[in-house]
Amino acid sequence: MFIKYLLIFPVLFYSCSCNKEYSFTRPDQQPPVPSLHTYYVDGATGNDQNDGLSLARAWKTIQQSFNAAQPGSTVVIRGGTYYEELVVNVSGKPDHPITFTNYAQEKVMIDGSKIRGNTILSITDKGFLVFKNLVIQNITRNNARGILVLASPNGAAGALHFRNIRFQNINWTNNAQAIPGANDNAQPFIALGRGLTQDNAISNLVIDSCEFSHNITGFSESLSVDGNVDGFFITHNKVHDNTNIGIAAEGHYGTSATASLDQAREGVISENICYNNVSLYATSGGIYVDGGRDIRVDRNASFQNGYGIEVGNEKDGTTSNISVTNNLIYRNKVSGLAIGGYDPKTTGQVVDCIFRNNSFYQNNTNLDGSGELYITKASRCVIGNNVFYTNNQNLLFSLVDILPQSGISLDYNDWFTVGADAGKTWINWRSRQFNSFKNYRAGTQQEAHSIFADPLFSNVGTPIPDLHLQTMSPCLQQGNPAWIILPAERDYDGKPRVVNGKADMGAYQRQ
Repeated sequence: MFIKYLLIFPVLFYSCSCNKEYSFTRPDQQPPVPSLHTYYVDGATGNDQNDGLSLARAWKTIQQSFNAAQPGSTVVIRGGTYYEELVVNVSGKPDHPITFTNYAQEKVMIDGSKIRGNTILSITDKGFLVFKNLVIQNITRNNARGILVLASPNGAAGALHFRNIRFQNINWTNNAQAIPGANDNAQPFIALGRGLTQDNAISNLVIDSCEFSHNITGFSESLSVDGNVDGFFITHNKVHDNTNIGIAAEGHYGTSATASLDQAREGVISENICYNNVSLYATSGGIYVDGGRDIRVDRNASFQNGYGIEVGNEKDGTTSNISVTNNLIYRNKVSGLAIGGYDPKTTGQVVDCIFRNNSFYQNNTNLDGSGELYITKASRCVIGNNVFYTNNQNLLFSLVDILPQSGISLDYNDWFTVGADAGKTWINWRSRQFNSFKNYRAGTQQEAHSIFADPLFSNVGTPIPDLHLQTMSPCLQQGNPAWIILPAERDYDGKPRVVNGKADMGAYQRQ
């Protein structure tokens, strides 16, 4: 079992009255673990009857290394294309992980176009493994998978690190315009925690500095963790040009038969760039927390997706203790941020979450009336210290009339529209529609410390807008620092979030 043992990435958890927030050490700040042995794989000249201990005696297949590598070793793979269906049959040890990586700067491509099964690389109930500098590519069939991490009901998986891996062309069909049925899916990376107890969880899972692009995923996501997954880092990844949701942390789908553990939890989704993850047949998004709990979504850029970030709950149960902080969210097709369950036939809702210090710019490019912010079944959620700059709809946000919904608090935000007229904006608030910011504040008793003013972003006239605040911005020092509970919290730039006891609105803190 791999209980709360972190291979090389320590995490500290902090709690507050409304949610948990997380402080973590960047993976690239950790010292490398020395290798006890080095094995070699060479698809051109190797032989699986060799011992693999030198280039001259290299193994031929990656599978042989997955069968024979010993704890504490490094497996170095020569460049080339390997048409293999891989199953990992080894584990490392806490102080002696096994690392699989490329040789020198050579490009290692693991290609699924000739395999018979659905999954290119499978890892079940294994741990203390590091995979680096690989390409996982080219499999087209229904339920295709690039990498599958699985903890079986009575097994466990943990201390698994995936770094600088590129996932491309993992497809359910070759036609990116095809409309999938409900069961048409492909999953470039998926972690499924089927474990029945806490000890059977997937734990300490790291996906760092990877790229997910040009995957045709049907109704699935490019990178997802689902079920009994306790402790994960999804950091520094680039997720783009996929046909549905980019990153997802999920729960309540019956992946684990133990309902209380069937939630991805205690996770960090940070410093990722998600764009052009757009579905023709569903509302996709850059980042989606659906049924998870105790997760920090921090310092990401999400743009030109369906939703920018969504915290929802599709099934019965709750999504809880999610913090969405210090993110840049702009020019997404629907809302920049969506909060809440949406199906009146389920009990699913979002509770006890905080959404603060984010910068939103001209989302809802579809002009469909959802606004920068879209709230459905949610309770006891705080939305504050944000900057919302909407488009020429002049619609600030929508709070849909659907129950349960209570304890929503909005304050210390800056709102602004292209029209620059607080008297000509509109807000959908349950069954009411307010036609000015003043009337909205009076009618809802929200936003006591909020403002309607041009935030004076540095430059919004470029394809990638610069959402730093100018020196005369009205958002400077106008946030509520009491909501920022981590002493070492950083803004989007990695600079201190609180300066001299003051906090700015938005994702950037002026120093």
